Amino acid sequence: MSPRTAMGCLSIPPVRGGLSVLFLLILGSVPFGDGDQGVGFRIAVTLVMLMLGSIIWASTVIGFHRDLREPRRLGEAVIVANRSRRLAIIVSWIALGSTVIGLIAFGICVSLDAPGGVLAAVMLTVLIALPTATALPWLSRRYADGAGVVAVSPSGLTITRGHGEIRDPLPWEGIAPVREAQCAAESLGRPVDGLGARVRWRPGAQQAVARWAEEGFAPTAAEVHALRLEANWSPDPEALAPSRSGRWIGIASRVWALSACILLLIGILAVIAQGSDSWWIGLLLVWAPVLGIAILAPRLMRLLRADESRSATITSQGWFDILHGQGLVPWESIERIEVLERHTVVITWPDVAPFRDQDLGNRLNRRLEATRIGSAGAVPSAGPLVREVGPHTLPYGPETRAFELAAEAEEVGGIDVRRPPTFFEQQARWPGADPRP
Repeated sequence: MSPRTAMGCLSIPPVRGGLSVLFLLILGSVPFGDGDQGVGFRIAVTLVMLMLGSIIWASTVIGFHRDLREPRRLGEAVIVANRSRRLAIIVSWIALGSTVIGLIAFGICVSLDAPGGVLAAVMLTVLIALPTATALPWLSRRYADGAGVVAVSPSGLTITRGHGEIRDPLPWEGIAPVREAQCAAESLGRPVDGLGARVRWRPGAQQAVARWAEEGFAPTAAEVHALRLEANWSPDPEALAPSRSGRWIGIASRVWALSACILLLIGILAVIAQGSDSWWIGLLLVWAPVLGIAILAPRLMRLLRADESRSATITSQGWFDILHGQGLVPWESIERIEVLERHTVVITWPDVAPFRDQDLGNRLNRRLEATRIGSAGAVPSAGPLVREVGPHTLPYGPETRAFELAAEAEEVGGIDVRRPPTFFEQQARWPGADPRP
């Protein structure tokens, strides 16, 4: 089975949920199971189960949280008013916690030959909690959506009534003055047949919608963070600050991958040190975890120090790159800088020595893409984990705030900076233009 097929199977909720249950049962039964295995063997097996199961559990919890989280998405828009389902969310999380504890406890009880009454009580807990955690998020969402929702986007205000289809948004300039009221139907001041009386604004949403209806859609950084809107919808650069949760998720994923490679290397070296008949297989496989450590350790270090330094700085000699570790790029080597929707790219002249990507994984992927081994198309690159450096390009995402350095580079270094008009600049020049970014 290819990795893509395996990930496709994990994306199916029943498969993902079944594997989560299986790994929890194994995690509870392995440390206390009968047999002649020593403590070291049981610890090793438990660590392997934790490493493998953490992928499944993380995927399951992410899907569970996606079904419960507020605000939700409505196509390209973000919901700012809906019927509350706070009680269902609390019960769902309690049911999930009870399921996890119950499954682990059941595995332990089976291994220790616990009395039948204890086994029955634990099993009853699981049989109640598991269906509740599985069905309640979906049922509560469907019940809440039956009252209708209100969502916002640069295109305007979207109102759905009941379980109806997503309708075309009302342009911001066509929305009547929004009255101050907790109930969305009363606040909007227009016929909204089917929008339930219990559809309430999220905290701060009514004030934000009222302002956008009068002044045009331009969320502040505070509104972006409070209502969890898209950062590129705001003209305020402060809205681009990456979320702390996203940073910790990135760190956790890299720590997991690095730990898996280290444990695999230790296991292979232990097999080789024992001098068994199959020790030579370890020598053939030892390169894999070593290569993984060589790629993942620098990536983790770059992420850990990402908040400790800026992505780049401007000096009298040139553009000094910090994010990609390229160092000083003299002004005379830079052909231009392009800034599009706050994505910044520094482009050097073709006759300048090409950049060398410091990320080993990116370089290996480029070699594979060049050879196209066993594939009609290109081999997938490193993806969103690390931005790739081109031979003559240094890319910077909006969150790096590199676009703020472009004006200084234009002034200090005399560099040609190309800035296509942004969505908000287009709206300021031509109010009737298509509002979609």
